Amino acid sequence: APMNLPPRSALLCADAAWASAVRRRAGAVLGLVAVAALLGGVGAQRAWAHAGLQLADPVAGAALGDTPTAVRLMFSERPEPTLSVIRILDSGGTAYQLGGPQPVAGDPLSIVVPIRQLGRGVYTVSWRIVSAVDGHATSGAYAFGVRESPTAAAAAATATAAASPGTSWLELLARWTLLLGLVALLGGAAAIALRFDGSARDPRVAAGGWVLAVAGLVLLGEAQRRNANASLGGLLDTSVGRALIWRAIALGAAGAALLLSLRLSGWLRRVGSGAAAGATVAAMAVHVAAGHGAAGPWPSALTVAAQLAHFAVAGVWIGGLAALLLGIRGAPSAVKTAAVRRFSTLAAVALVVVVVTGVVRAVDELSSWSELVSTGYGRAVVAKSVLLLGIAALGALNRRRSVPAAATSLRLLRRTSRFELVLAAGALAAAAVLGTLAPPAPGRALGPQGIAVSGVDFGSTVRVGLTTASAEPGPNRFVARVVDYDSQAPVQARHVSLRFVPLDDPDSAATTLVLAPLPGGAAFTGSGANLAFDGRWGVTVIVERGASSVEVPLELRAQGPTQFVSIERVPGRPPKYTVQVGTVGYIRVSPDPERAGRSRVVVTGYTVFEEEAQIAEIVVTAATGSGPTRRQSVRRLGVGRFVTAIDLRAGRNTIEAVARTVSGTRLRAAVELDVPRR
Repeated sequence: APMNLPPRSALLCADAAWASAVRRRAGAVLGLVAVAALLGGVGAQRAWAHAGLQLADPVAGAALGDTPTAVRLMFSERPEPTLSVIRILDSGGTAYQLGGPQPVAGDPLSIVVPIRQLGRGVYTVSWRIVSAVDGHATSGAYAFGVRESPTAAAAAATATAAASPGTSWLELLARWTLLLGLVALLGGAAAIALRFDGSARDPRVAAGGWVLAVAGLVLLGEAQRRNANASLGGLLDTSVGRALIWRAIALGAAGAALLLSLRLSGWLRRVGSGAAAGATVAAMAVHVAAGHGAAGPWPSALTVAAQLAHFAVAGVWIGGLAALLLGIRGAPSAVKTAAVRRFSTLAAVALVVVVVTGVVRAVDELSSWSELVSTGYGRAVVAKSVLLLGIAALGALNRRRSVPAAATSLRLLRRTSRFELVLAAGALAAAAVLGTLAPPAPGRALGPQGIAVSGVDFGSTVRVGLTTASAEPGPNRFVARVVDYDSQAPVQARHVSLRFVPLDDPDSAATTLVLAPLPGGAAFTGSGANLAFDGRWGVTVIVERGASSVEVPLELRAQGPTQFVSIERVPGRPPKYTVQVGTVGYIRVSPDPERAGRSRVVVTGYTVFEEEAQIAEIVVTAATGSGPTRRQSVRRLGVGRFVTAIDLRAGRNTIEAVARTVSGTRLRAAVELDVPRR
């Protein structure tokens, strides 16, 4: 029985059993990590754009009444104008941009490019943006029209747009090598300075880390040069290149301090190693500031500080463990036992700091728990967390069993610590993946000013807020937020869809758009060209929950291009408001009299040749101030001439007419009358 064995044999037996158990546990943990990493890799190609487009002016799908003078794009991360390209092309491939992108004063997230005069037609905006934060490139395209609907072209441009290139394996290798090097350099230097390496003389971990860090930095520079599609000189003249230079300066200082410490002895060696550790922390600070921490929703100083603490403490912990393993070779001694106990205390504190700062980073870069499994970035976070959990478990068991036994045997500590280092290398690989992927959390509440309406169902059980990316007709993005009417809590709907009915075009068919849930389930989104033309639309939001469903009626207005209105006033005759409807014709509105009270209003449609158009049908509406829009009864006077009676009120009155010619041409015009009070 083990109780009858000599103490030395019993300890060796326990070591063997314990090592076997550790191998089984480590195998299970590594299996879970491999699955998580595989899922993360699968999602990497679908990562959100690093510098994702947030706002475009002109907006995608817009039908403009006149030529814009510039195209302005706003992104979720600060773009680097000198490395970015924006092109405005017509249907024949002719470019209309004047020069390259320029920064926008007071708005670091935007760049603008001036353009030549645009004639009637559809134009495609294609862009390739390099983030000034981390050097990642994204690209895409969209279309807008000038006095012409871009619906078909916008759909084609959107289909060919590339959100973000796939993960660069060179960059992934570079980041992993750089992280391994910085961690080993910091931990090795700190071990000498704090005397927990067991000998206070062995510089191999720190020196090896410095070599790895330099190699990783060189590879990262090449990867970012390729991402930017620029020369080395062009890259170094940007914020991305300057971050590389500052990393190199910090690493140079760390290497010089480390080399100097090797020529010293005693406390002077410890001071030199401490200086090398400080320079390494500076390199880590530059590396963190040149990552996603500088673009998150929280203040960048807070997130950079949290990530730097996470990185530096993990470096002292993991790199110090590697140095400790070198220092405790051979038989146990009082010096080695003291070093083990000092490191054990430091590792316990480091574990708490790493966990807290890791949670802070995850909250900053993930907007919901569901993104942990629905995005490649979230799955990489899970993989890293599993690895850290394995490291923490081995560290706890070390503190419980290996540290007390260090005075008589170091074999158990050495074996479990090797497994810790293997898991740590995996955790750093996951961190490298996180550096190459973009966090899915939106950086800021940006976006174009579109339409925002809200309403409730007939039974007042559900409230829906509907917003659009653009107020203009054509391709659009719709977001419906569905909450409980009383509690305002998000409604977990099984299915949400929108039904669009043009209110002033009775012969136009209704369309339906099915929405997909956003992470968290409180909002649903979808894109489509359901707002096919300008004017009033009735939108019914259909919310299905289980076996029941409710309908929330909404009304919104799609804005068309600005219309030119000419006013003719001849004494003794009714005024004539003639509205130019794009390039397809005119509509004339003539109220008689133009004062408060009942007025006879004649509405006439004309062709582009100013001849009376053959109108198949017409809808006339009127509204006073901000009051409701009411449809008016209309009587035909001729092929393109109609009359209606409208009660005008003092103040602003809006009269709109939507007409369809026999050939199918749509004419819509809006006239505002300022009716005097007397």
